[in-house]
Amino acid sequence: MRITHQMAAQHFMQNLQRNNAAMEKLQGQISSGKKFEKISDQPSATLQGLTYRTSLSQVDQYKKNAQDGIDWSTAMDGALGNVTDVMHRVRELTVEASSDTINENDRKNIAVEIRSLMQQVGNIANTAYGSGYLFSGTDLNTPPYQNGVLQETNQIGKEWTIGQGISVNGKVHASSVFGFSVDGKNLFETLEGLAQTLEKGENPGSLLNSIDSQTDNLITQRTVVGTNQNLLELAANKLDQAQFLTKKMLSDTEDTNIAEAFTELTLQETTLKAALSAGGRTMQLSLTDFLR
Repeated sequence: MRITHQMAAQHFMQNLQRNNAAMEKLQGQISSGKKFEKISDQPSATLQGLTYRTSLSQVDQYKKNAQDGIDWSTAMDGALGNVTDVMHRVRELTVEASSDTINENDRKNIAVEIRSLMQQVGNIANTAYGSGYLFSGTDLNTPPYQNGVLQETNQIGKEWTIGQGISVNGKVHASSVFGFSVDGKNLFETLEGLAQTLEKGENPGSLLNSIDSQTDNLITQRTVVGTNQNLLELAANKLDQAQFLTKKMLSDTEDTNIAEAFTELTLQETTLKAALSAGGRTMQLSLTDFLR
């Protein structure tokens, strides 16, 4: 096929345009930090990126749920620890009041401290958490303890979704802690019975078993909280790993490899300079040059 001077010039201009387009694309990738600006540039990569972003959004929510559960567990463990300490003091006083060396007047004095400790337990039962009460389960606005009486609160524990179809239930609430029944009496009623016995000057020794049973329940509830906290912390660690890997895959899909882009841009610039140099010499040829 005969190659004319016009055909060579057209081919040269087409190559220059492709080279300039490639340089413009690389410069855009470097300046924006993204491999593509429009969905039409790389439809499959864009779709993959959207999938990763959806996964990241889900992981972020799961992480927030897990952290909320960890915070709740920490607060609950502290509150249960305080109640347990109070019950240990109640037992000490009960043992002291059970001694034959204690008279009626001493027992009445001990009853004053028992009632003070009972009020302290009531204050712990009404521990505030967020916008509601720690021990109220999902019914955050109902204080568990009012007017010296344990209130009827929601017995559904808080629950946190930490993965697709995976959740952790708190299971600990006012009813499971303060409403635990020993000989037909909840924790407050047990303390009330102890106080009344002491106020009458009577020996409270027979109530030690009830006090120990209530304390054992507190320890059991605290164990449940600790187990849930361990699960939530383990889930949070796995979610951190999932978030890191998903972000990396998203970056590999969408973000520009700056080093590679600069290297490619340098090659394109070198090619452009060489093409301009060669093209400049070719375009200067005249009929005289072909007649030599």
